[in-house]
Amino acid sequence: MMSAFAEWKGWRAVSAVLAILIGFYFVYFAVTRPALDWDVVPYTMAILKASATSADGSIDIVTLHARSWAAVKAHLSPEGLAYLTTGTSYTEAQYLYPAALISQLPLYESKYGYIVLLKAVALVAEPVRAIVLVSLAGALGILTLLVQAAWRLEGIATLAWLPIVLLFGLGSFASMVSPDTIFTFACVAGIAALLSERVRLAVFCFLIAVLLRPDAIILNFVLSGVLGMRRQYGAALVLVLVSAAASAVSLYVGKHIGWWGQFHFNFVGLQNVLTDFRPAFDPALYFKVLLTQIGTVSHLAWVHAAVAAVLTAILLLARPASGRWASLLLGALLVAAGVRFLMYPSSEIRFYTPHLFGIGLIILYAAQARPRPAAA
Repeated sequence: MMSAFAEWKGWRAVSAVLAILIGFYFVYFAVTRPALDWDVVPYTMAILKASATSADGSIDIVTLHARSWAAVKAHLSPEGLAYLTTGTSYTEAQYLYPAALISQLPLYESKYGYIVLLKAVALVAEPVRAIVLVSLAGALGILTLLVQAAWRLEGIATLAWLPIVLLFGLGSFASMVSPDTIFTFACVAGIAALLSERVRLAVFCFLIAVLLRPDAIILNFVLSGVLGMRRQYGAALVLVLVSAAASAVSLYVGKHIGWWGQFHFNFVGLQNVLTDFRPAFDPALYFKVLLTQIGTVSHLAWVHAAVAAVLTAILLLARPASGRWASLLLGALLVAAGVRFLMYPSSEIRFYTPHLFGIGLIILYAAQARPRPAAA
């Protein structure tokens, strides 16, 4: 009886209906209850910056500051506004002093491709709405890729995308005001392309990803090794060289404060004004932060779910029919996640979503492979 239940032909229709309902859920909450955290302020300022820039390149920072906060306030409740503007000297400084807020832009404008995308969408939607719409598109894209991969399975297995979506909280990324969701979509699309042997499309997706977030260079460098192992030498070279160039240009144009400056800012102490912020590298401080963060992430539920997902992927990929691409990609995602943590040991799940949903996609791909029958 249980076998008949699991093999019921109607599960594919159930999967389709659930996917549509969850997609509408993403849209509804992105439109009615966007997750407007602090990042919405500087990204809004980055979108509006051109409107306050004169022909000679000078910026009216007072006007820009006022316009940015006015655009954000229109979407905030009194409680939301108080959360973004009071409580710490940092938030109060960004609200009260134009020079303080504009000094934060290098942390955000270094995501050059993302800023360009936001400005394009802002041509048809006001800035805050444009930021949310880009994340919504990314979340719907990730959902589509997972459902499509599970669609090739049989019976109740066509619902296998659902626990991946729930475990890693895809819904919470649908209204996020950061590049992480659209960036994750680009990465997962690249992984899907590699799994289907469409190498050129995969390279294109990963290059788009590095424009959205320059730190994608870590994953791209590791993936170039995978391409090299599969004798895709031309694709590997293009991925390395163009990723390095795109990342360098984005960081230069955005006037980024550097790896250690960013590390110090996020893990040691926020700086009200980032102008000329150049702290000296301190190895002892780095290892202290790293050890603290290792202790933090070891207790997080999403990390435990990730361990379970990795073990599931390994078990499925151990079968002979699974193919080498998937095994190499799983290894690449794990190595890249490890390197990324060493360089920027954040406990926020959003920094690892390309790896998490990429592993989810690999699980669905590996589940499609049918074990070869044993020899008589």
